This record gives sequence, C-alpha cells and structure tokens, in this order.
Amino acid sequence: MTETPSWTYLDQLKNIVYARDDMMQILCQLFQIAPDAYIAAGLIRNLVWSQLDGQPYVLAQTEADVIYFDAKDDGIRQREIQSQLQQLFPEMTWDVVNQAYVHQWYRTDTGQMIEPLCSVEHALSLWPETATAVALRLNAQNSLECIAPFGLQDLFELKLRWNASLVSHAVFAQRIQSKCFRAKWPKLQLIDA
Repeated sequence: MTETPSWTYLDQLKNIVYARDDMMQILCQLFQIAPDAYIAAGLIRNLVWSQLDGQPYVLAQTEADVIYFDAKDDGIRQREIQSQLQQLFPEMTWDVVNQAYVHQWYRTDTGQMIEPLCSVEHALSLWPETATAVALRLNAQNSLECIAPFGLQDLFELKLRWNASLVSHAVFAQRIQSKCFRAKWPKLQLIDA
C-alpha cells in the first residue's frame, strides 16, 4: 500500500509564502489592483529555492513578474498595474505582462512568431524551466491559488529542468549562465534532457 503524503508541495509553498509578510503584502495589494493577476516566475522560484537552501531572500532590489490574461486590454491596464505596483513597492522592479498579447512581440531564438496564447496556464506551459512555471495569487477568500502546469516537484526538489515547448536548449543554457542559478543555489540539480 502506498502512503499519501500529508504535507504536499502545494502545502509547503503556501506555508513559505504565508510566513513572509512582504510577500503577503504584495499579494494583497495585487489582489486590490488586479484580482486576476498572478505573481510568477523568479520571485516564487527564488523564494522557494532560497528557503530550501537555507539562504535569506530579500525582495528589495529584485524583479517581480506579474502576469494575467485579458484579451480586451489594449495595454492601458497593463501600464496601470505596473505603475501602481511601482508606486507601492518602489524598491522592486516590476514586469507586468498581459499574456493575451505576448504573440505580438515575442520571437523565438530563430525569429519566429508564436501562436496566440489562450490563458495564463498556457503561457506558463511554455516557460523555459519547469520550476519557473509557477504563478500565485490571492483570491477573494484570502486563500492562495496556484497555477503550475508542470507541478511543483521540480521546484521543491531543486531540479532545473529544460522545458523544450518553446525555447531551444541553447536559450536554456544561456539562462543558466546569465542567472547564475548554480552559484546561487549549490544544491540545485541540472536535469539536462
């Protein structure tokens, strides 16, 4: 008989985030500004990996990715969300992206356009690393909602795995170098296939 773990990766993620007043403040403000938007990517990945590696993680001076999907937004809402977050948290760099329009400007490393995305989850499913493809938001019940199309296993097992859905292996390798993943988190395992 297989035992079901009583403490899931999602439970762990929520515990880490709920324990951080700074993250909760950001998530609360984001809900007030744009309830359909999510904190995503490096902010979550770095928070978890730092926790697992026993390192402090200071949010000041970091880049925070915010994503949402709104086919009716002509760009004004995206700029408003970014401006409001920058005013509320000026010590951080905010990158707010409406995933409904990524296909209009994103090009692959071979210069090809991509097909329009259909949701936040679809967008996350194309991100370069599985452990980075995680998004969080607060809902109206003040509970955390998570989208992780590849699950949370790689994130919590400190595995850096290439997602070949959109980017080439060369782009993945370049990100490993430019972001200094292995220098920052020595316990990180590179899954190179």
